[in-house]
Amino acid sequence: MTDVFRIVTALALIACTGFTIPMQQAANPCRITSVRAEAMPDSIVLRITGSPRLEQYQRPERTGRSVVLRIPNATHAATLDSTLTAAGLAIRHEIIRDILVYRITIPARIKDVAWRREGPSTVALSFIKEASPPGDDRNRPSGNRKKWELDVIVLDAGHGGVDGGAEGTNGALEKNVTLAIAKKLRTLIREAMPDTRIVMTRDDDTFVELFRRTEIANEAGGKLFISIHCNSMPTKPHPAHGCETYILRPGRNADAARVAARENASIQFERSQQHYKGMSADQLIMATMAQRSFVQLSETLAAKIQREVSRRTPLQNRGVSQAGFYVLVGASMPNILFETAFLSNKSDAAYITSEKGQEQVAASMLEAIKAYARNYRELLK
Repeated sequence: MTDVFRIVTALALIACTGFTIPMQQAANPCRITSVRAEAMPDSIVLRITGSPRLEQYQRPERTGRSVVLRIPNATHAATLDSTLTAAGLAIRHEIIRDILVYRITIPARIKDVAWRREGPSTVALSFIKEASPPGDDRNRPSGNRKKWELDVIVLDAGHGGVDGGAEGTNGALEKNVTLAIAKKLRTLIREAMPDTRIVMTRDDDTFVELFRRTEIANEAGGKLFISIHCNSMPTKPHPAHGCETYILRPGRNADAARVAARENASIQFERSQQHYKGMSADQLIMATMAQRSFVQLSETLAAKIQREVSRRTPLQNRGVSQAGFYVLVGASMPNILFETAFLSNKSDAAYITSEKGQEQVAASMLEAIKAYARNYRELLK
């Protein structure tokens, strides 16, 4: 077991306990170059971006309708544009003892504030709105409805390149299985949903960093992020079999922590693990809170995938679980991680590496996405 895997395993287990790891200190001055807001149906997302990197920030403090964010060793060089006032935010900034202080006035009826990193240079603050009373449409999208349509789906084929992922009992590599399923699913979605654009985080045998995958999804304006993987046990052959889907939350049990640790171990192939040094249990909780706007939709898709795949394939339904997957952190859209089958199980491995098995799983996922799309449209009415 590598040192990186031990660290990832420890962090995954820490996520179950609530222990917090201190944030790393910044080495280089940071220039804040962009401060922009985006109004969502049930939240407002404020993104603050620094150059070359936003290494650290202090925990935002809220008092009533005021939120204070402090960024040590930073200067403000951004233009406060119209997206802020359009979202109902007012921002002032000042330097106090080499600390850049943002004082943010938020609208009424904000029930919670969450925050997360989006890559090495951006911190996103989410201001979660209170639920509207029955018949009150103020939090529903209006006007430019195109913004809320399910017009971009991002498919993430797990692993790739130097990162082969799990190896099956038959010698198959996870990276090849996930890419084959993702490509088949892309073709099916294009045929069934011609108005929806499909973005792949990779479409060949290339290694893509975990943090970069959600950056690709955000940059593409994705409305749905689906990360496709294969499960595996530490020993093989192993009797564990079936499919399971995960959403982003700190893991509640050792098995979920094990799965997250195995998938998160891909960071050992990245040139730098700087992006994950502050990924403590506390920050995983904050990332979960920042995605609160999407959690219901993520759970809906996860349940539909489990139902359709278990109905249409021989794979057993192992249910929907939660864990701290790095690849889901930072996604500004509903997101799930789907473990298709166990490569450590002879029967599962034979099925998921076959052309027939991959086609059936992709077709089942399409049916789940179509059902999700119908629900999604109902929510926007």
